Amino acid sequence: MGWLLDLEESSICVCGADRSVQLFENLELVLPLPEFAKIAQLKVGQIFNGLKEQTYTKSRRVR
Repeated sequence: MGWLLDLEESSICVCGADRSVQLFENLELVLPLPEFAKIAQLKVGQIFNGLKEQTYTKSRRVR
């Protein structure tokens, strides 16, 4: 399984182990996870919000 993130579109393309491809554009959708991580739930919006927070924090440290 792999994820390809499009930061400009806030979308995630998920490539499954079975070679299926799904596009997730709605920030409230729950993303599929590998079997070992099934106890967690991640939404598309959580991924992009986390990336924005990290970028903001790093840019503040540089100054």
